[in-house]
Amino acid sequence: MPDDAVRAVAELAASQHGAFTRRQAADKKFSRARVATALRNGWLVERVPGVLAVAGHPDTWEQRVILATLAGGGHGVASHRAAARLHGLDGFTGDTHVELTVHNHHRLRLPAAIGATVHHVDRLDADLDIVVLRGIQTTGLARTLADLGSVCITSEVRRALTDVRRRGSSLQWIRQTAQRCHRPGQAGTGQLLRLLDAVPHEGEVPESWFEELLAECLADPAIPPVVAQYRILDHRGAFVARVDLAIPSVRLGIEAHSRRFHFGPDAGRLDEQRDLAAAAVGWELLYLGWHDAKRPSEVRAVIRQVVEARKSDRSAAM
Repeated sequence: MPDDAVRAVAELAASQHGAFTRRQAADKKFSRARVATALRNGWLVERVPGVLAVAGHPDTWEQRVILATLAGGGHGVASHRAAARLHGLDGFTGDTHVELTVHNHHRLRLPAAIGATVHHVDRLDADLDIVVLRGIQTTGLARTLADLGSVCITSEVRRALTDVRRRGSSLQWIRQTAQRCHRPGQAGTGQLLRLLDAVPHEGEVPESWFEELLAECLADPAIPPVVAQYRILDHRGAFVARVDLAIPSVRLGIEAHSRRFHFGPDAGRLDEQRDLAAAAVGWELLYLGWHDAKRPSEVRAVIRQVVEARKSDRSAAM
């Protein structure tokens, strides 16, 4: 039967993806001599100096991350793309980067086998910036967003920010974190602050752009007549919805507002009610947000395809 010390380190390993430090083992009364014996017997392996792993435990991405964070005295914190994956942020669920952040007071070098990128920073507040996810020290949501811009393109950061907003996180908290960590010329925080500044305008499509799209549609012989600010009515003549552009002959509406930037249960419920009401009288609604707004000619081509598809559907239904 395993004794208390063996049971204690086994439970610790189970909570940390099969890994623990020599110091943690000593805290569990698992002595250096017993560690040496376990290494000789093949029960434990030392994947990183000072960090032990249970032999036979699956070599998972999470284990590689925690090996990196436990190395060098446990000062490392999973960050950037690794933290985004641990938080389950949209666009990062399949990312394989092992990235961690360490305060400049602690220099950390890891074996190449871990495949980790180490970021050394001036600011890393234990109370404000660090949480524990799946047993791994990780940067919090706001700090993760602030860091992502230094390693990711703007569209990836925007997608992650949108996901965090869907979760109901405070934009003020995110902004305060970005400002606290910001330095002149710093890519990550600067990018996040610009995205936050754009939030009030996210659902909007510039009026001039939309006017150009209208002109493109009107000039396209493959697109039936287009009407601006069209009122959709049901079979009794009751009001259903008003759409920015409509092609009544195929019951297609086009809205200059993207549903993916509506947040909160009330906004979502109202969108769904509106769409269902329009669908009930045979209409399809397309939504255009400013991030979706490519060149009007490209959007016109998509509209033309949808028009042709709806014509075919109506012909088949007859």
